[in-house]
Amino acid sequence: MKYTDNRQVFTWNEETQSGIPYVSFRMLDELGYPNLYTTRYRNWDKAKGTGAKGIRIAYMKGEDVAEARSVISKNLGLLAEDMGSNLNHLVVTHQLHTANVKMIGEEDLGYWKSVEIEDGIDGLVTNVPNACLVVYGADCPSIYIVDPVKHAIGLVHAGWKGTFGKIPEAAIAMMQSAYGSNPADMYAAIGPSICEDCYEMGDEIYDMLAEQWGMEDAELLMKRHESGKYHLDLWQANRLTLERAGVPSNHIEVTNICTCCNVDDFYSYRAHKMENEQAAMLVNRGGRT
Repeated sequence: MKYTDNRQVFTWNEETQSGIPYVSFRMLDELGYPNLYTTRYRNWDKAKGTGAKGIRIAYMKGEDVAEARSVISKNLGLLAEDMGSNLNHLVVTHQLHTANVKMIGEEDLGYWKSVEIEDGIDGLVTNVPNACLVVYGADCPSIYIVDPVKHAIGLVHAGWKGTFGKIPEAAIAMMQSAYGSNPADMYAAIGPSICEDCYEMGDEIYDMLAEQWGMEDAELLMKRHESGKYHLDLWQANRLTLERAGVPSNHIEVTNICTCCNVDDFYSYRAHKMENEQAAMLVNRGGRT
C-alpha cells in the first residue's frame, strides 16, 4: 500500500474473525473505540500476502436492492461482529453529498430499520452505548469523532460539498447541544480518501470555496498544479473545520492513505475503479483517555 508519509497512523488488520481485512486508526483503537475502514478485499491469505477481491458492502446505482441486501447485510454483520457489535446495533446513512447530520436514538438502531432512513443524511451522531455507525465512501473522506467524556460519537461522509458545508462542525454542534459534549474533550480522525495530488477540480469549485470560506482559505486549500487545474486538499480542509470547531490539534489524526493512489486496495471513483464502495464503521464503546 502506498502512503503519503511514513507515519504509523493505521493498523492493517488481516487476521480478523470475519476473514475480511480492514484498516483501523491507532488513535481510536487506543482510546478503546472500535473503528474500521474496509478495503477491496473480502478475504486475505497472510502466507501469500494476497486476498480475494470484490467485497460488496454498499448499494450501487441501478442494483436490485432486494438481491443485494442479503449480501451487504451479511458482510456488514460480519464486520460489526469483529468490533463486538451486531446488525441490531448498526445504523447506515443514505448519503446525497449534503451537510445534514441525524441524531440516532435507541429507536433507530438496527440495520433493517436504518436501510429505510431518510435520504440526504451524510452524518450520524449518537450517545447510545454500543451503537455502530456506518457511512460510505470511494474517494470522499469519512470523519470519525469521539467524545470519551460524554461517551458520544459521530461519523460523517465529507465529500467536497459536505466539506464546503462544514459537516464535521455540524456533527460537533449537534453533540454539544444534545449530549453536553465539549469539543476540547473530543478526538477526530479523517479517514482514507483522495489526496490533493489526485483531486483535480475546475475553476468554478475554487470560486465556490472562495465565496463560502473566503479568499485566504481558498488559496490555502486549492492550489494550481502544473496542468493549470486547481487541486483540492480535502484532508486539510476538514482538519481546519475540526480545529475551528474547538477540537485540539493534537487530538486530530489525518489519513495518509489515498484511495485513488491505491486502487489495488480500495475502490475509487476518480480512478474509475468504483465497482463498490468502502464502509467506515465506528462503535460507541470506550472512554479511556
